[in-house]
Amino acid sequence: MTIITACTMDCGDTCSLCVDANKKTVKGNPQHPFTKGFCCKKGSRYFERLDADDRILAPQIKENGHFREASWDEAMALVTSRLDAARAVPESILHVHGYGYRGILSKSIKTIFGRIGASVTYGAVCDGTGITASIRDFGSLNHNAPEDILNADRVVNWGRDLTRCSIHQLALMHKARKNGTKVLTISPGGDGTAEFSDINIVIRPGTDRLLAAAVLKRFIETDIIPSRILDRTSNWSSLRDLLDGMEFSALCSACEVSTSDVETLFDWYAETGTVATVIGWGLQRHVFGGENVRFINALAMLSGNVGISGGGAYYNVSSNRNLGSWDHLVAGSTPKNRRKLLVQDLGAEIHRASPPIDFIWVNGHNVVNQVPDSLSVVEAFARPFVVVVEAFMNDTAMQADVILPPALMFEREDVLGSCVHNCVNHCAKAVEPRGQCRPDFDIATELGARLAAPVILPDSETCIREGLKHADISYDELMENGFATVDSPLVAFENMQFDHQDGLYRFPETLHAEPVRDPDYPLQLLTLISGKYLHSQMPEQIQAGPPVVFVSKQNPAWAALNPAQDVYLVTPQGAMQVKVDTVETMHHRAVIIRRGGWMKYGQNANVIIKPMKTDMGDGTAYYSQGCRLENR
Repeated sequence: MTIITACTMDCGDTCSLCVDANKKTVKGNPQHPFTKGFCCKKGSRYFERLDADDRILAPQIKENGHFREASWDEAMALVTSRLDAARAVPESILHVHGYGYRGILSKSIKTIFGRIGASVTYGAVCDGTGITASIRDFGSLNHNAPEDILNADRVVNWGRDLTRCSIHQLALMHKARKNGTKVLTISPGGDGTAEFSDINIVIRPGTDRLLAAAVLKRFIETDIIPSRILDRTSNWSSLRDLLDGMEFSALCSACEVSTSDVETLFDWYAETGTVATVIGWGLQRHVFGGENVRFINALAMLSGNVGISGGGAYYNVSSNRNLGSWDHLVAGSTPKNRRKLLVQDLGAEIHRASPPIDFIWVNGHNVVNQVPDSLSVVEAFARPFVVVVEAFMNDTAMQADVILPPALMFEREDVLGSCVHNCVNHCAKAVEPRGQCRPDFDIATELGARLAAPVILPDSETCIREGLKHADISYDELMENGFATVDSPLVAFENMQFDHQDGLYRFPETLHAEPVRDPDYPLQLLTLISGKYLHSQMPEQIQAGPPVVFVSKQNPAWAALNPAQDVYLVTPQGAMQVKVDTVETMHHRAVIIRRGGWMKYGQNANVIIKPMKTDMGDGTAYYSQGCRLENR
């Protein structure tokens, strides 16, 4: 029997899926307007994760440094007794919630800890910097419908590796090219963008704002910006004066792109026809990542490609925009001024917290693995009582005092939206949870009910129905079809009507130079997404031996290395053993390692990455980490 369900992993495509539990097959739903009958390997292989031999199938309690199996009653009794004791000082409780699992019901545990008044994390390890940048420019987070890219004459792709992060956007790109659309990609290289690009421009990592500024400089010099565009902006003179004080050649040199390539990019934006701009999430993971996004948006705007079909600046949209909250159905209220700890510097934040953190609950987030300076997080987790909702013995689960095993995708129900398309999907339960695993919503419900001062949640159907009211989505139709399409304009900001109060566009008014390279760490470490696994959701058995890093043969470290000897990737934070391979299309100073490897196998580069904030949105500047490669 085939069940229509959906993917709840941290991916914008948010596929609607056809699951045959007997045959253990997963296919894209052919009736879904965005999924269109196919899905990525991460989704199609998901039964491998469900059926993995190393999956945790019963609660675990740590005693004398070792885990033992426990009943749910014993584990929850221990957890609630420690949580009740910590409630005397609500700030001493820390809730760490991630997006490894998304949906209306996934927010249930946030409501529990909200009513308690627990400390929470703030900051972004994903796309928060670009979101803030886009809102500053446009007044809201929005872009043209993904299908509108088929109407573009040209596409400029600023660093999005669609071969690894969005198979459906890749399909749209292939279809557009088949119809005659040309694609130019800008990236540090080492990715799969050549598959769908007519031209590739290699850029120094993190300097996209300087390249965009150089092209904007050419627009000013050629005096071809129509007044009808400038009339829809509030601070054009500030941007013009900023760029007037800069030299075109200096901007080209700073981003290490030839003047001829910059002229090519200028021609792409300046010539007749529509240009869609696709903005990758990697370029906002630098210390000036917000400026990177804002100057690219400015280029799309001033070239006349915002508010029209075939144009637009595609960063993302909010996956929750079509869903409402059910939090108000729960008695009590959440304090407004809860203590917040910066997630990308979590170890140091916990160490200096006063009052100290005594109880930590982690769900949907392999936080020890995914944030910089991972070892400091391990140290910070040593003193508090730690509860982790986790299916595998990963780097975060190893630090727990109690592990509660959740039901995974296909084993639980939820409803979720997408940060790319405008459909809301029903993730129906397709198979029974393995072992003693329980849905997160059931875990949260029991936790709330067991507390000395209970927090009682509504039933799951009530929560879903309430969440659907926001966009007037029919519960019955969603259950029947497996998805609902919410009406939304094909074109965002049509006729250049923006969502600031005055309806006008905002330009950035500062442009920072790229930080000077440290001569002791002259290379730049990029921890890029893997095509096979989502972040750290990878099998343990594939993590034997040192991880592979990729460099160009023009990288100054390559000639000095002896690959037959041990090679180490070194930063001021420490060193890790690696293997080195070469990719010819890479920037000569870039070092690429695929993210997600586990610390306990020596695969996690976050151990040697310093916590750094981006310029806006409290993002994480993973890619501003200097490094070197050496034999030892």
